[in-house]
Amino acid sequence: MQKKHLLLAALFGGASLSHAEYQIGDVGAVALGLDTSVLSTDNVTMDSSEDSDVVTSILPTLQFKSDAGAASIEAYVGQEFITYNDLSENDSEDIKSNVKITFPDELDGENFSLVFEGGYNEFTSAQSSQNGEGRVVSTEDLDLNFNGRYYITEDITLRAAVEYLDKESQTTGYADLETLTVPVAVYYDFDEALSAGIGYRNRTSKVGSQVTSAKADSDDHAFFVGVENQVSEIWGYELEIGFQQRDFDEDAFSDEDGLFATLLVNWQISEMTELVGQLSNEFGTTLANQSSEIASAGVQLNHTFDERISASLGLSYEEIEYTQANGSREDERVSSFLTVDYKLLDGQWTLRGSVSYDDNDSDTASANYDALRGGLSSIFVF
Repeated sequence: MQKKHLLLAALFGGASLSHAEYQIGDVGAVALGLDTSVLSTDNVTMDSSEDSDVVTSILPTLQFKSDAGAASIEAYVGQEFITYNDLSENDSEDIKSNVKITFPDELDGENFSLVFEGGYNEFTSAQSSQNGEGRVVSTEDLDLNFNGRYYITEDITLRAAVEYLDKESQTTGYADLETLTVPVAVYYDFDEALSAGIGYRNRTSKVGSQVTSAKADSDDHAFFVGVENQVSEIWGYELEIGFQQRDFDEDAFSDEDGLFATLLVNWQISEMTELVGQLSNEFGTTLANQSSEIASAGVQLNHTFDERISASLGLSYEEIEYTQANGSREDERVSSFLTVDYKLLDGQWTLRGSVSYDDNDSDTASANYDALRGGLSSIFVF
């Protein structure tokens, strides 16, 4: 669900309007977008039931972009119409929106920078229940993120953020979830390529009132050291590693601690090819009132064949341990995908083909599944 949100932000929030914009004086520019797709899947609910279906999506958007003043603004709003060919009870109309404000647009002597990003979005996606059975779940998400940097000296920077996510479930059997995350860190720049620092992150997670059993409400603490190193012109990495602790509000859950880690590596193999790798270990909370610990590793290869054709190939592995009031569950998941983009009309129109495959191995029978999906999309900016 969150991945889909990020994808939408990438497609619309960062989209260039230069080819199809309508200028509004000195205020900015607007454009209309239309994203349509047809997806065939052999496992709609992502569980052992393996129900197949064809899902059609139509998403018209109004996009806005401005960099006329001291701040830059990128925003979009739209409504997605989702239709299931067989399982029509899952049909939905989902609002999509996002706004990003960067101040100042470019540093010109200021000793701070601020970025606000947020949106209200409705999602329809497969979610797992406590017993491993899947279901298409509808949620209404309010996502607000405020990130700032204060440049104490030329070499020392204070980084801080406030990240708020409120997920309201519209499907019986799944709970609301509210999280508030506050990371703070101080980094020192050794040179233009190498920075290092120390930080602390607090996260509170609250499960909604739909849950009558013990709730997986928690307060997380993570202490870490960070390194950002552009080793050469072709490769660099960002690392945060340390210790995390999860304290639960109710005695039905046992407090946990473990490794906190995120690693992102970028390798520019050539002018046309990029390889991105990531590792992470993180606590989480699900809409099914479960605490989770997810250890993941992934790699993605991006290649541009020419000015019109590009492709991305990805592979990831996850180990997920779910803890709930009445027991636990462990999953291992291997996922892969391939997308190919073909751009037309000077980039105004993108045709996209995609295929993905997931293999989930669980100690709960209903959560064992394979899922193969393939689709075609059209992304057009008028």
